[in-house]
Amino acid sequence: MKTKTKTEFIPRTPVVTVLGHVDHGKTTLLDTIRKTRVAAKEHGGITQHIGAYQIDINPTNKKVGYKKITFIDTPGHEAFAKMRIRGAQVANLAILVVAGNDGIKPQTVESINHIKAANIPCIVAINKIDLPDINIENIKKQLTKSGLKLEEYGGETPIVPISAMNNKGIDKLIEMILLLSEFNQIQDKNPDRLQAVVIESYISKHLGPVATIILQSGKLKTGQDVICDNQKFRIRAIYDWNNNTLQEIYAGDPGLILGWKYLSKVGSSLYDANQVAITLPQPNKITKIEETIPLSIPPEKSITEEKIKLLLKADTTGTLEAITTGLKHNLEIILSQVGAISESDILLARTTKALVIGFGLKIPENVLKLAQTEKVIIKNYSIIYKLFEEIEEVVDAVKKGNLIDILGEAKVIALFPYDDETVAGVKVISGRIARGDQIKIMRQDNEIGRTRVKSLKHFKEEVNRAEQGDEAGVLFAKKLDILTSDSIIAIG
Repeated sequence: MKTKTKTEFIPRTPVVTVLGHVDHGKTTLLDTIRKTRVAAKEHGGITQHIGAYQIDINPTNKKVGYKKITFIDTPGHEAFAKMRIRGAQVANLAILVVAGNDGIKPQTVESINHIKAANIPCIVAINKIDLPDINIENIKKQLTKSGLKLEEYGGETPIVPISAMNNKGIDKLIEMILLLSEFNQIQDKNPDRLQAVVIESYISKHLGPVATIILQSGKLKTGQDVICDNQKFRIRAIYDWNNNTLQEIYAGDPGLILGWKYLSKVGSSLYDANQVAITLPQPNKITKIEETIPLSIPPEKSITEEKIKLLLKADTTGTLEAITTGLKHNLEIILSQVGAISESDILLARTTKALVIGFGLKIPENVLKLAQTEKVIIKNYSIIYKLFEEIEEVVDAVKKGNLIDILGEAKVIALFPYDDETVAGVKVISGRIARGDQIKIMRQDNEIGRTRVKSLKHFKEEVNRAEQGDEAGVLFAKKLDILTSDSIIAIG
């Protein structure tokens, strides 16, 4: 590594962002460093929120003044590009993870560009080196073509071969982080001035609005009055990434903070309320801009091209941003919020004839029942690429009138004649079947017909609905040619 003139400085915790293509092992690497099992719990095996974690270290070099390292894990999927930009902007160092069996991929190149734009030092971690037929020399050539100046070719970017899965090369990687931190003299240059940046925010069921921040300078403590996005509030509590309560944090530290009046925007800066003045927003200018947008669309086009309306709810601000950014322009988003899907959302969707799209949420039973009653379709996802894959199909089905919501399914196990009609003895195998339901009769993959449930009986007793596992007698509103083993599907 090139020599650099050293000056006296007080080191502070370095912030390291971990970037790279999806599924190249970023979270598994952090898993190994933290000795946790986060990657195994993630939906679809990919990170879908930006996370901040901190480890204590015991450097072998006693002269090294760094006692902790803060890591930022950023999603690799293309939808999360803005998250990766923020991760690089907040960090002091970057680890670029490249899978040895895969080489340079689109998000790898994008990550290199973010690192360059942020002007921060970088370490390349070539992962999965324990797999057969790994060609590190070829990856070095790819990295050089992508604009990285590697240390062994006279540049300043070191390479560390690792196996995140098998804990190989991890100590060497941490040692390299410490060396780069010391070489670049990472320190708090403004210890008397508080500044932090919001990297993720969401609404906690028990705590209300919360946000994860990274402290860039100064000190933050409970009871302190702060300003962020022109909201002034007092810090009620600070938690570390293990949910331990903290009284104060310092430059380079991450923290989950409570006290917000409303959700903060990701990327917003937080300051000490006594050190900055509140700048009032200018709503008139914003309103004016929004009002001029429809004028640029020809009236004929706006009438003929009716857009499908969506109501979006997500678990965090970051994922909501990624979804809205990644959606096609032929959709109209009538509401975009962080938080659970509520009954009022269903009523708004019914009024506006919108689809409800949820991400990373548990939908309450009362909300599902109201959606069924009001014939509002909810699509809930836990993997972002699944959302993007299916949303076009969903929209196409809505336009053709083919999108249905399956409320329940039953199998015909017997048939009984009744007053010149036929009663089907059924067993409910999923969901529920209710009196008044619209149903379709399926024979293998073919639809036989559609009708409505006229009445429903359990033995001789009239009932309103039959749940999963129940047996019941179903009388239909019109006569259909039904056979045993046919499926009865209740649709919304």
